[in-house]
Amino acid sequence: MTHIPNTDRTVAVDQHYYWQPIATCPHGLKVQLLGRGGVAIYSTWHGSDFFTHWAPLPRIPTEGATS
Repeated sequence: MTHIPNTDRTVAVDQHYYWQPIATCPHGLKVQLLGRGGVAIYSTWHGSDFFTHWAPLPRIPTEGATS
């Protein structure tokens, strides 16, 4: 298991998965975007300076996979 609760025990945080710098975000593809206020959304990025970081979407494991 690579996730633990945050200090308030309200969020599961993965200890090995990090937000990427927005400069590396692919244009026009659906990703997770992190806004300046700390709120994340699913959307496509087209160069807006409102977002600071991005992350790829998780995928569903194939049958029989454990993680």
